Amino acid sequence: MKKLSPELQLDKKVVTLNGFENDTDTLYFWQLYSILGEDRIRELISDFYENVFGDTDAIFSDFFKDLGSLEHHIEGQTSFWLDAMGGGKRYPGREHRLKRHHDLAKRIMNYRGAHRWLLHMRKSLDNATLDLTDDPRVKRCIVVFINFFMKKYGDEYNFRARL
Repeated sequence: MKKLSPELQLDKKVVTLNGFENDTDTLYFWQLYSILGEDRIRELISDFYENVFGDTDAIFSDFFKDLGSLEHHIEGQTSFWLDAMGGGKRYPGREHRLKRHHDLAKRIMNYRGAHRWLLHMRKSLDNATLDLTDDPRVKRCIVVFINFFMKKYGDEYNFRARL
C-alpha cells in the first residue's frame, strides 16, 4: 500500500469526525462530539441558558423567555451544537431555521446583547462543576466555534464581540 504524503496525512486528520484520531495541536469543532458526547454538550448548554434566564438584565433575559421555555432553548441550541460538532443531523430545518433564528436574534444580538451572551457563555465554560474532559483542546475549540458565529452575527448586525 502506498504511503500518504505528510500533507495528505494532515488532511486526513483534519477531515475526520473523530477528535481522538486527530493528534495535531488543533481540534476542529466538527470533532468535538467525538470527545464530548451528547451529555456534556447538553450540560454546557443547560448551564448557559440557566445563566441567561437568571440574568438580572430583564431586557436581555425576557427576550429569551418570550421566545420559549428554558427547555425549548436548551433543546434547540443543543441540537444545533450536536449537528455542527459532528453528532449527525440533529438541527431540523438547518439553513432555513438558522436564518429564521438569526432574524429573531437581531433584536438582541447587538453590541450590548452579544457581550451579555458571551458573559454567560464564559461563565459556563469556566464552571468547574461541568466536565469538559481533560483535553486542553476542547475549551479552546469551543471558544473558536463561538467566535466564528459571533463574527458572523457581528458582520450581519454591525457589532464586534469575541469570547
